[in-house]
Amino acid sequence: MTKRFAALSAALCLTLCSLTTASAAYFPRYTGASGSIAVALDSLGTDPSYSSRAKIAVANGITGYSGTAAQNTALLELLRQGILIAPSSAPAPSGSPYFPAYTGGSPSIAAALDSLGVDSSYSNRAEIAAANSITGYSGTAAQNTALLELLRQGILIAPSSAPAPSGSPYFPAYTGGSPSIAAALDSLGVDSSYSNRAEIAAANSITGYSGTAAQNTALLELLRQGRLVRPGSSAVPTPYVGLTASNLGRVPFIRQDRNTCKATAAAMAVNAVVGAGRYATADMIYSGVLCRNLDGEVYTGSDGNAYRVTYKTDGYVGSLGELERAVDAALAQGMPIVAAVHSTVSRHHWIVVVGRDANGGYLAVDPARSGSGTMASQARSMAAMGYSFGLADYAQPHYGYISFQPR
Repeated sequence: MTKRFAALSAALCLTLCSLTTASAAYFPRYTGASGSIAVALDSLGTDPSYSSRAKIAVANGITGYSGTAAQNTALLELLRQGILIAPSSAPAPSGSPYFPAYTGGSPSIAAALDSLGVDSSYSNRAEIAAANSITGYSGTAAQNTALLELLRQGILIAPSSAPAPSGSPYFPAYTGGSPSIAAALDSLGVDSSYSNRAEIAAANSITGYSGTAAQNTALLELLRQGRLVRPGSSAVPTPYVGLTASNLGRVPFIRQDRNTCKATAAAMAVNAVVGAGRYATADMIYSGVLCRNLDGEVYTGSDGNAYRVTYKTDGYVGSLGELERAVDAALAQGMPIVAAVHSTVSRHHWIVVVGRDANGGYLAVDPARSGSGTMASQARSMAAMGYSFGLADYAQPHYGYISFQPR
């Protein structure tokens, strides 16, 4: 055991011992041999995604979770001992930024808040919603259910402890349906006047703003992606680097046909490497809707360098850790990568991961989206689209990908 892990374990023990655990529920003990917390959780039927592990870490007193080896080892050790606390049952520590978990049976967020001694008025619920990134709160059933679900899990952020929006160089992503930039800004509580829109446009390199439809559409598209820069912001992170930064804005988005998600994603990824709309879905088809095996093929990038394809798809099991490392490596090199994903809508899908959003999450292009334009115009937060890594229509998740490496 390394000194670093020993220190983390000791600190974790002190944290856990200081909590009241009488009401806590634990995950089943893991008795397998894997050294991966993701694999261990998956074997117990628990969501092994990064976001799920982050919640589990918080519930077990591991703060600032970033998926380090030490943090994952600490979680795995607790799971082996049968004392890894499930997030929904974790007692809220003193000074927690979250409301206490709601354990009652009411389907009403107002009643649940009342039971915890929290102001359940509409105005306060609107503040709570904003603190939890639920924009344009109007008290709909869907919004209230989302709040209640967070409260049941013990991860509903109290407004006073929510990070100030000004801490981000970007405005919150707009998820509404209005085609008006003014209405979208209004729903986020942002001044939508012409003068302020002109300042926002200038901060986003849209020069000579005069309120044209094209300019307003460009602003709205950035706002939907969560990449509309606030005036006066500094140190704005760059979502793309390398070939993706050079090519996403000039390579066309391709919408898939039925069941051609992998072939369509592969075509877009190759186009993002070569810097032109050279390949279509049909160019990547082997038979019917089956994507051809690209393993070992070499493409010349727009930078003049040769890139060899690594092809690990449907039949490849792999692991969540391997796929995450492959994605992180690709993005660090400025390369697109086709990744296997699933959601509540589709258990088997493929998308192109192209960059990172303002919060460090993944930006991806989904071939199943409706729309046109460039790949850049269709890039969205992978989390916001509801995707997690892995094909979930197998007894054991499969973590395939198509990546590009310098030859």
